[in-house]
Amino acid sequence: MMARQICRSLWLSWRPHRLISKSAMDVRRLSMQPPTMHLRPRVFPTSGFEIIDPCQKVEEERLPFYKQDDYYPMRMGEVIKDRYQVVAKLGYGTGSTVWLSRDLSEQKYWVLKVHIHTLKENQEIKVYRHIAGASLGDHPGREYVRRFEDSFKLKGPCGEHDVLVMVPLGMSLRTLQEMQKDAVFQQDLVLRAMDQVLLGLEYLHEVDAIHTDLHADNLLVAITDDSVFAMVEENEVDTPSARKQAGDVTIYVSQYMLGGAGPLTISDLGQARIGRQHRGNAMPIPYRAPEVILNMPWGAAVDAWSVGLLAWDLLEKEGLFRIYDHDCQEENDAHHLAAMTAFLGPPPPEFLRSSAEAKKYWNDEEQWHGPVPLPSKPRLESLATRLAGKNRDMFLDFLQCVLRWRPKERLTCLQAYFHPWLRGEGS
Repeated sequence: MMARQICRSLWLSWRPHRLISKSAMDVRRLSMQPPTMHLRPRVFPTSGFEIIDPCQKVEEERLPFYKQDDYYPMRMGEVIKDRYQVVAKLGYGTGSTVWLSRDLSEQKYWVLKVHIHTLKENQEIKVYRHIAGASLGDHPGREYVRRFEDSFKLKGPCGEHDVLVMVPLGMSLRTLQEMQKDAVFQQDLVLRAMDQVLLGLEYLHEVDAIHTDLHADNLLVAITDDSVFAMVEENEVDTPSARKQAGDVTIYVSQYMLGGAGPLTISDLGQARIGRQHRGNAMPIPYRAPEVILNMPWGAAVDAWSVGLLAWDLLEKEGLFRIYDHDCQEENDAHHLAAMTAFLGPPPPEFLRSSAEAKKYWNDEEQWHGPVPLPSKPRLESLATRLAGKNRDMFLDFLQCVLRWRPKERLTCLQAYFHPWLRGEGS
């Protein structure tokens, strides 16, 4: 059964608490003023903000391998392409900075994701264009995957930067989770989140794209009230962001849009792959599927593995896997596979025969003989503490259906969507 045939009545809406102040009404009145042909750029404050000590590392400067010249030296209030005026910094990463901009032509807000100029090939733009060219616009998972409106080149002092223009989104699921008691969600919110994530992933898989980087930081809550964006701009004018001067470059502290009442949106496709089968390194280290660690061919089933770990992380305080050794990848791989063996039981013989790497960790009798001992950790059944009764049993069954050694034995994302735990049969 194809995902786009799913009846819309099955869809469940994500409804986190909206964190919008009463002043939003005033901003909304401003946003309802009649549009003009072309707005004048706004003048942003040049004083009245906290000046950060030049010796202190700020935002992207704290990232490993950071090089100042790789990033575009954006300035608050700068107008890009005679159209987009930058009104707030929203975030940063190893390959980009993210800015809220006001469209002076159309009186709306966009996000500008400005990539570092040293990218040899911009995988994110490549993937977005691939998705845009797919003829699956009616797929029910389409609304749960971030889309881009435009892209262009921006000339900087050290090179050209790719820029993605996208609809602004709100806080990440990780940020929302950190606001909850004990930093975990109640089951009903997890079920709604997983529904939307699975439909979004199924859409990506239908257009032959694999996300590979699914975790709570890359799931953003959509904003349904555009007045939030105007509030962020007003906040930057009334209370300018703290900043640091590093030579001719200004490093700004990001604002966070703590609002949103729309669906979860899968974002950050910079690590996504096009095609059904791949090889080589992929996925965040704690989320890596066994076939990735063992250098086997891998495909869309790696996203199903991530779904299981995401569900666990949203419900439980401690993650199943982590970074075990920061200095030695081989040692870390051994610890990771040993933990998988402790949680899931030994891998099937046919799986081990599919990888030459497996001989480092299991002997010819399929017994563990890796460079680290198997941990004396209990299996999943005794680690799941947040749910009880039938809910717990169904949750564990869901995990056992997606956290499998052999990729072809894992549920697809569409099959997982219809698992009894997600369809409320555990209640």
